[in-house]
Amino acid sequence: MSECPTGNRWRQALGAIGRRPVAWAVAAVVAGLALGAVLLVAIACWSLRPLVEQGPIAPQATVIVAGGANPAEVDALRSSLSLLPTVAATKFVSHDAALAQIASRTPADRDAIGQLAANPLPDVIVLTFRSNSAPDAIESTAGAIRKMAHVDAVELDLGWYRKFWALARVGVAVSLAAIAALVVHAAGWLAVAVAVSAPIDARRAQLLWLLGADDRGVRRAPVAAAALTAVAVAAVALVAARVGWLWLDRELGSVGQLYAAAFRLRWPAPAWLAAFVAAMSVAGTVIGSIRARLRLQAIRAGAASCP
Repeated sequence: MSECPTGNRWRQALGAIGRRPVAWAVAAVVAGLALGAVLLVAIACWSLRPLVEQGPIAPQATVIVAGGANPAEVDALRSSLSLLPTVAATKFVSHDAALAQIASRTPADRDAIGQLAANPLPDVIVLTFRSNSAPDAIESTAGAIRKMAHVDAVELDLGWYRKFWALARVGVAVSLAAIAALVVHAAGWLAVAVAVSAPIDARRAQLLWLLGADDRGVRRAPVAAAALTAVAVAAVALVAARVGWLWLDRELGSVGQLYAAAFRLRWPAPAWLAAFVAAMSVAGTVIGSIRARLRLQAIRAGAASCP
């Protein structure tokens, strides 16, 4: 059996697309815009991730060191605290340093401190927790610290962090749902564009079978059209994402100037963009192949049911 007796697959694919150019173009553009929105969100998250990591939002705790602890015992306590899984950093503040910091605020503070017979402040270790630590885990860590040697007390306020954690979880869930909806929307329009690009006519398929073509030969033009359609959708998505990227980068730059910070988006490297286009081509080929197989099976079943 020959694969197909009718010529080059890419010429056939372009001819099939040309039969319904307006419908194909509309479907490809809509799918590309939806995919471009997903791409822009992914690029923004990838670009701003280092900024989020540099300024983590996490609570702090103050560990009050028991009186009489010598420097070696304080160092051992600090080392033990730094090994806890929820602790990101530790900072030791001696009672003398704390008193000097208070004295540096205003002349009135210095005068009041000058009248003290002794320094009433304790040595403390300030803990910064990891930004991805759950409030319950932090509370559990604080409870364990209170039982450690040379710890007099632990001061921790988690009320605001619990509210922030709850809002963040809701925000992440809503964001993921919105991204999933955009992905489904883009995939749906990609499937529509593939279907419009090269519809498989039952009479033409039966004629090709009579001329000696096997199923692979009948499928190859629709599958090639699907791959070309997916590449076109990827091109529209990249253009749309680039336009959105330019606008968003300009807006973030303006916000950064207000806060004296550099908010800049990073456009992916050419290798990543080429990989995206290649992945879309593969996706289009897979969708087109599955669609063509199902369509040919339906045509065969319809022909077998006819008297």
